[in-house]
Amino acid sequence: MGKSGERPLKTEEQEFFRGLYRDHYRALFGYAYQLGVPREAAEDCVQETFLAAIRHIDAVRESENPRRYLNQVLKNVIGYRLRSLRYARSLQQKLREGAEDALKESFSDELRPRTLLRGAVSDGELELLIRFYLEGWSQKELAAELGISEDACKKRIKRAKKRLRSALEETGAAGSDGPPRPEEAKTERRSERE
Repeated sequence: MGKSGERPLKTEEQEFFRGLYRDHYRALFGYAYQLGVPREAAEDCVQETFLAAIRHIDAVRESENPRRYLNQVLKNVIGYRLRSLRYARSLQQKLREGAEDALKESFSDELRPRTLLRGAVSDGELELLIRFYLEGWSQKELAAELGISEDACKKRIKRAKKRLRSALEETGAAGSDGPPRPEEAKTERRSERE
């Protein structure tokens, strides 16, 4: 058993997984992309889907239709990511407006921003942004905690904020109600090529 309590895959499970990945990766990626998920995010979502398949390899193997199983997991991953990014967009807007007090009041449960923003940026970047913007840590305190210079800490915060903004802008094209419909996504990709 590993740190997280997960056991290593047996040889036959590894073979099954390799076949699953080989046979279904492209189709799953195409499905996510067709739903209007940007290329990089689509790749990430498909990777998360296969990580879930590894964690639940027995259920996938017992499934009558592994492809349908993977499609459902992918839909869940995309849905979770979109909800997280929508929430992150509203967080960013509040930060932009400087309503840090209102933002802090809106989080009665300490885990809420960590849970809802997961996936928009890396866990380390998310923790850095939460500590700096929501918990009021100074750059000096964060630098000491991370064992880096204040200047390096300032750059990390700036990079993390830029990544968050970039992730939000990627989904911003999709509007606040979710990804564009397949026909809208095709039109967008056609206009990008022209």
